[in-house]
Amino acid sequence: MLDQKQIYDLYHNKSMSPYKIGTLLNCSWATIANRLREFNIPLKNNSEARIKYERKDFNNVQALKAYMLGFRMGDLNVYKPTINSETIVVRCHTTQEEQVDVIKGLFSSFGHVTVSRRNGHMHINCFLNQTFDFLIAKDEISWGWVNEDSKFYLPFIAGYTDAEGNLILNQGKARFKIDSYDYRILEKITEWLHIHNISFKFREIYKLGDTQYINGTKSKYNGNLWRLNVNDANSLKKLIMLIKPYLRHSIRIRQTKECLKNIDKRIKNGTIK
Repeated sequence: MLDQKQIYDLYHNKSMSPYKIGTLLNCSWATIANRLREFNIPLKNNSEARIKYERKDFNNVQALKAYMLGFRMGDLNVYKPTINSETIVVRCHTTQEEQVDVIKGLFSSFGHVTVSRRNGHMHINCFLNQTFDFLIAKDEISWGWVNEDSKFYLPFIAGYTDAEGNLILNQGKARFKIDSYDYRILEKITEWLHIHNISFKFREIYKLGDTQYINGTKSKYNGNLWRLNVNDANSLKKLIMLIKPYLRHSIRIRQTKECLKNIDKRIKNGTIK
């Protein structure tokens, strides 16, 4: 039985958050939030926003963690609003509803997800608890562990592909492409491709400061841009079959089907040795 006076003392006099109170009293953060409301204990500034929605701990499924890290490295902004905040915010801006679906699928069971839409643009915000702090850092220390076990590296590559990759038909042939500033991530992927006998091309296509006109607008590159290609049909089919079970982006999944259909047709026609 939680005591009203004790909770009031911890919350107001000792300035403890609902999360810390729950840890101290061996109960969930959501339970403390509910008791604050039931006991009509006045909430501190910004507290209502923090306890309005229940948040659940990450489930420690390592394959899911690897995918999240791959997707985060490619397309998510993750931060804590303040140094002492117990909230992890995951943000993304996109013009694709399919991207929104991926993010909701990843995080809605763990915390509150909001989507604001305007003129075809969507801003997604996910509010998670501190068990998702593994998503904050973007250096190799945060994702390098996936190299230790190939079964986790597949979902990592799938996550990064969902965020940054593209499977296309170019000149009647299926191709895989990733353009990215993340040299180390692409380099590690190429090492994995090499180990699995998957042919690829990896090269720098633009340097820091280079400019290009896109739809009539001059754009400057913020770093060295690298391109990873898998064009060989047999290699591409092997890559697709390995990562396909882990893909979540409906566009990427549709692209894999189109590419496999293209490869199988060319094999049947004898245009691939």
